[in-house]
Amino acid sequence: MSAICRSLTHVPKGRHRVDLSLYLVANRPSFRNEELFISKIMESVKGGATCVQFRDHESEFKDTLRTASRLKKLLRGKAPLLVNTLQSIELAQRINAEGVYLEKPFSFSAARWLLGVKSIIGIPVKTMQDVFDVHRTDEIDHISVKVSASKRTCPKNDQLWEPQGLKFVRAISSHRIVAIGGLTLDNAEPIYRLLRSDDGIAMAGGLMDQEDPCATAQKIKALRKKVNGDL
Repeated sequence: MSAICRSLTHVPKGRHRVDLSLYLVANRPSFRNEELFISKIMESVKGGATCVQFRDHESEFKDTLRTASRLKKLLRGKAPLLVNTLQSIELAQRINAEGVYLEKPFSFSAARWLLGVKSIIGIPVKTMQDVFDVHRTDEIDHISVKVSASKRTCPKNDQLWEPQGLKFVRAISSHRIVAIGGLTLDNAEPIYRLLRSDDGIAMAGGLMDQEDPCATAQKIKALRKKVNGDL
């Protein structure tokens, strides 16, 4: 591992610690039934999802607040909750979420100032310039790299890095990485092999669309352990 990669692997003092290894993206608009939505999340966490991103770019704020508040209570002591909505900062403050994912353009420096030192902040990187722009800041905690197409949360599927691009970003970035985009149990292993042990992969439909998210998450967890030589 290069000195560049090592430079920001520490967790800033006071920051929430988060295991990114299996990062669940729970997209609320994909489920009409809230009970089913909540059930899929909790089963995924039970099976090994290590953190949850609550994503909703369609609902009214009052509805988003109600669902996110409920989810925060259910996840307490089980997995950290990051929010990704039209009003992520306000929602995170209202429910005391562990962090935010800034999918829509928003200054991460402003987010850090508003949310404080503890909050986890993740952002997408869509160009190499994005990677370089955040290289030496500790105001963010991880970057997401879209490696393949995803109909669920990224319908435009623009700016795909693909595995070779992910490998390149991993070689130069100082930040932890979450690989995202159409990932499932079937294609997770080669992506894990391109990452560091403290990185992770994000799944939406790869868990939420499964009949048994708990069993699927358990299999992915075992797969990651095999890749990291923990078995």
